[in-house]
Amino acid sequence: MRTLLVLSVLMFLSTINSSLAQEVVELPFVPLDSNFIKLSSTLEEIDEADNSKYIELCINALNKFNNPNIRYDLIYWKLAIQYAKLKQYDKCFEILKKGQDEGQYYFIREGDREYPSYLKELKKQNKNEYTSFIKQNKFLIEKANKSSNTEYMIQLPSGSNEKKKYPLLLVMHGGIGSIRSMQSNYNSPKLNNDYIVAFFQGSIMQGTNSRSFLRENWRNRVEEGFKQIIQKYPIDTSQVILAGPSAGGARALLLGLRNIIPAKGLLLSYAVAPGDLDSLTYIDAAGRGIKIALICGENDWAIKQQKELAYKFDKYGIQNRFVVFPEKGHEFPDNWSYYLDTSLEFIFKKNEN
Repeated sequence: MRTLLVLSVLMFLSTINSSLAQEVVELPFVPLDSNFIKLSSTLEEIDEADNSKYIELCINALNKFNNPNIRYDLIYWKLAIQYAKLKQYDKCFEILKKGQDEGQYYFIREGDREYPSYLKELKKQNKNEYTSFIKQNKFLIEKANKSSNTEYMIQLPSGSNEKKKYPLLLVMHGGIGSIRSMQSNYNSPKLNNDYIVAFFQGSIMQGTNSRSFLRENWRNRVEEGFKQIIQKYPIDTSQVILAGPSAGGARALLLGLRNIIPAKGLLLSYAVAPGDLDSLTYIDAAGRGIKIALICGENDWAIKQQKELAYKFDKYGIQNRFVVFPEKGHEFPDNWSYYLDTSLEFIFKKNEN
């Protein structure tokens, strides 16, 4: 009888693990489009200086790029925002509808925390058309979520050697994000040459190229993905760094400080502080020798949380690098790739006795 009970429990756990593995999917590696990288760099330079030129370049790009994720970025994150800045709400609505006609769906939040802020202006223009637009957007999102999974993509170092083991940087996006956005931001000479990088994106579709993580089961899914990665790739499991911006930084803190994923260090960009970490968790993490780099902006709405985090790191003996950039908000600093590399150097630097 006892043997049957043990077998039943093992079969039950096996079923759970099998189900979880099916919900965490590895995507084939797709590099960022070099032409789009150049375009994005140009747009960033002229953003405030020449709105008309910015819009012209984006419209021309729509005639060149067929990738739906790139088109989403051009339509939603660039053109719609630029038109709204110029108070050209008719053109803003037209470009969004054009995207919707080709299957695009957008991160839209109505109610008290309305986003994007131009929604009320679109509604003023034509309430009936706006209502139809929102209804179709919800339909497309619901359809996409019926088959979505937690996903990750692996970037191998250039000229990687299968016989060599590499450190791993595991990156999770913030409240809203995607693998593509992380590829753009977590990109540096050191990462490209010396690290295996795992980009994780959540399973909840918020837009064509905008995702969020589950509120509860995200931890199990990221942990499952980590297990898959160390089985498939030559990872030095003593050299794992957890990283992420904003809410991605909060996830890195929870996974790393609690040792859910054994990490040598955490690389946090304008992190939001998780609210359920007690003093024993910090003390235990300090005892394991974990090191933390925390990069923030002085005008960040979360700067008070970040200062409290840095205080706790010091209080409980966690070695840390806390850098606050002037005139920056909830965003990456200028020349971020440099600070990314120097933060990695800090984490891997041997302690001086």
